[in-house]
Amino acid sequence: MVINYINLLLCGSMGYFHFRIFSANHAQFALFTILVFITTETLVMYFFIATGKSIKSLLKDHKNGKQLWEKIKLIKKDVFPHIMLTILLIGGLFIHGGAVDNRLPIAWLHGPLFIIAILHHSWSLIVKNHSFRNQIEIVSEMSKEIK
Repeated sequence: MVINYINLLLCGSMGYFHFRIFSANHAQFALFTILVFITTETLVMYFFIATGKSIKSLLKDHKNGKQLWEKIKLIKKDVFPHIMLTILLIGGLFIHGGAVDNRLPIAWLHGPLFIIAILHHSWSLIVKNHSFRNQIEIVSEMSKEIK
């Protein structure tokens, strides 16, 4: 998740200050950034889906199973919209880069869109971190009763 943040900041800086990294221009580095970004965000979503599914099967026999499952559902309700919106904003930013390269009249939106996308990504990092912690607490609570 931190690598995404670094890549996005580097890519934004490359677009603003017009420098290269490893001979890659802004558009080439943006392609690398979006591929890494989509892969890592998809893995984060997969983590919550897979662990949620595993936890659900373990909670069937747990005395507080329904209560803990409700907590898991709240975590998913909190984290998934932020992940999806972040993917939409960063993906839209990447696609909008084509408008900038073609010098279309809406190219001026690229800077403000970058700021909105990076701010939301920053917020989603906080939400994901909080969600990871909550999910670990639930697993810890489950394991106490298993012992």
